[in-house]
Parts: sequence; C-alpha cells; structure tokens
Amino acid sequence: MTKELRDSARRTHTLKLATLGRIVVNKVTYVLVRALTSKPQDGWLHSPWHWYRFPFSLRNHLLWSPSLQCWFCPQDESAMECMLHLPSYEPVAWVSPEPGHVFVDIGAHVGWYSLRAARAVGPTGLVIAFEPDPINRHQLEKNLSLNQVMNCEVVPLAAWSRSGRIRWRPGEEPVWHKIDEQGGPEVIEAARVDDLVARRNLERVDWIKMDIEGGEVEALKGAVATLGRFRPALFIEVHGTLGHLKELLIGLRYSIMQASFDETPDKHGWILARPNGASK
Repeated sequence: MTKELRDSARRTHTLKLATLGRIVVNKVTYVLVRALTSKPQDGWLHSPWHWYRFPFSLRNHLLWSPSLQCWFCPQDESAMECMLHLPSYEPVAWVSPEPGHVFVDIGAHVGWYSLRAARAVGPTGLVIAFEPDPINRHQLEKNLSLNQVMNCEVVPLAAWSRSGRIRWRPGEEPVWHKIDEQGGPEVIEAARVDDLVARRNLERVDWIKMDIEGGEVEALKGAVATLGRFRPALFIEVHGTLGHLKELLIGLRYSIMQASFDETPDKHGWILARPNGASK
C-alpha cells in the first residue's frame, strides 16, 4: 500500500471514529433526557429525529449508512433518517434489480434506492434518478459522488403525465415535497417518462421505483408506452391512490404481487406490481 493510500485510510478511520463518537453522545443524551422528562412525547423531544441535532448537529457531516454500506452527507434530519433506517420502514427487499438492468428511480430523494440499484445493476446497467427539488438533488448528487457511482444519471425534473411547467408545494420536510397543480406556490419543470426513454433511445427498462407523495397515478400515465414496450417491474409507494392505481394497472395488464400498508384502509403503503404472467 502506498503512503497516500495509507494516509487516506487513516483519515477515513479517524473520521468514522469521530462521527461514531458524535452519534453515541447524541443518542445517550437523548435517551437520558427523555427518561428524566415527565412527558417526553411533548415539545422538543417529540421527534425521534432529535438525537441527530443535539448536542452535536450531524448536518453536513460525512456519515456511514450500514444498510447501504456507503457514505452520505445529509443536510436535514429526514435525509439522515432515510439513509440510516429506511429498511426499518419500507419493504426494500422487494426491489431486486440485476446486473445489466435499467432502473428508473422517480422521486429519488437523497439516493437510498439509486445507490443500491447502481451497485446491483453494475457497470453494464444504468440508473436514471428523477429528483426535481434542488436541495434533495444536491444531496443525491453528493452522495453519488462520495461513493464514486458512475452509472446513475440524475434528471432534475418531476415525472408527470405531461411535460412542461407544473405547480409544486414544498413540504415541512424535504422528503414531503409534492406536485400540487391546484394551488402549489412554486413552479417546477416536469417530463413524461416516455419522453425521456425516447430521447435516451433506451433499449430496456427493467424497474421503475416511485415515491412522489400522491403523484404516482399521473406519473404512471406518462409512462404508458414504456410499460407497454418494456414491461418493467413497479415498486410504488402509495399515498391514498390505491383505487386509481389498481384501475390503471389492470388496464396495463399488470398484477399487484405484494402489498404492505401502515395506514388503513390502504391509505399509505407500498405495492410491487409485475406484468400479468410474470414468473416473479
């Protein structure tokens, strides 16, 4: 090993130890304060994300994601929670891209699925990540760079049923931003998946993952030609749209293979859909 590599490894090890120290101190402080507080569910201790910011803020620090085995640099607590604990919330094992696959990540946020898919599809595959929000997209691009991911193309657009300018409503947390054509206070650019696939002259699309806070039906309408031609697997986070999704999927000759909901009746959850007759 050269001196430069040894120095780099030493710096990385020191950085990991320093970050681990911050996390341990924050977690211990959080647990102790909650234990000594009569109503920890109220006020400033209500959020389970509080330990990310006191006594040491973890924003803009290089952190390690055990679930992804990769580095990330978060700008907000929702990004930290996603990168550290997403498998605790979502059925990520349903998503299984293979070497050479083309994986389309709609609502890529800060990149948990994009990073995982990029590793799975390998150098012969491709990840296309739609992320219209500039803060999320900056974190996504930084996380890809930190992990030297070369097979992911970031698209700074929202996926929708039509291309052009649409209304956008920022959420309380960056993970909750969404399209709101009726009254969104901001304007962003959107594109149909079909248009992007045609422009890129893609010869295959194997997976489409979607998490766009209730916009999933409209985004799928903009991907009808892609679904008809390539028949990709679909992993969709559902936000009160299950009935409309089922109607659309039936018309496209897709079947829901797996479903999981954490709100009833079927308001919020995840579905895995495949073309009728698919073996897995």
